[in-house]
Amino acid sequence: MSRYSRNKSNLRQIEGRHSVIETLLSNKKVSYIDISDSNDNGPQIEKIRSLANAKNININTISKKSIEKKSATKKSQGVILYLDDNYQSSVEDMIFYADKKKEVPLLIFLDRVQDPHNLGAIARTAEIFGAHGLVVPAKDSAKISPGAIRASAGALEHIEFTIVNSISKTLEYLKKMNFQIFSLDMDGENIRETKIDKEIPIALVVGSEHDGIAKKIIEISDKILSIPMKGEISSLNVSVATGITLHEIFYKRNLNG
Repeated sequence: MSRYSRNKSNLRQIEGRHSVIETLLSNKKVSYIDISDSNDNGPQIEKIRSLANAKNININTISKKSIEKKSATKKSQGVILYLDDNYQSSVEDMIFYADKKKEVPLLIFLDRVQDPHNLGAIARTAEIFGAHGLVVPAKDSAKISPGAIRASAGALEHIEFTIVNSISKTLEYLKKMNFQIFSLDMDGENIRETKIDKEIPIALVVGSEHDGIAKKIIEISDKILSIPMKGEISSLNVSVATGITLHEIFYKRNLNG
């Protein structure tokens, strides 16, 4: 659980200088920060201290041995931040977030994507291309973890994230709210030739590394999209494919302003 792991007092901890800075720049509720007494006073540590002071967040200076003992990742870089808020959002929160920004919702559904590095990489591209949230199933799926946090390069501190019991039921719920459901599959239509109405909310589904998208989800999708490819390798990594698809959606939505 991470850099989103739980300590004995049921606080979630985030480790590493970059991740701690990204968290301090977000609106998450920070309880306190531990910093190793062996740390240098370089620009990242100074920035952490400055941001913490501006928010009146307590900093504890403790021994390097204590930091290493507390660290879940063993790559804390001498800094651990503790959160006492609930990171999980909801689909409704994501829609509200888009509405607040006066944007048309774009939600990303990860159907049984199990590699936390893929989750993190998808979070990074999703945040870059303006998606309003990530949705994963409760079972057979990667969750926020040290590897996911590292791969996201801080994006998981800035994008909404939720876990649902059933992706298919959630998608059916969104269809009633006039969402268009897109699924990414090798047998779909060329995304370069797909018309995308920038006024219609989109739920984009990407599938597992080994099995793709579940048949039930394919059946309720409005469009099945594929990426045109040339070469000897027949498929793309799911995070790469998601990035290409999100870029195409972003481009078509913003083509005319």
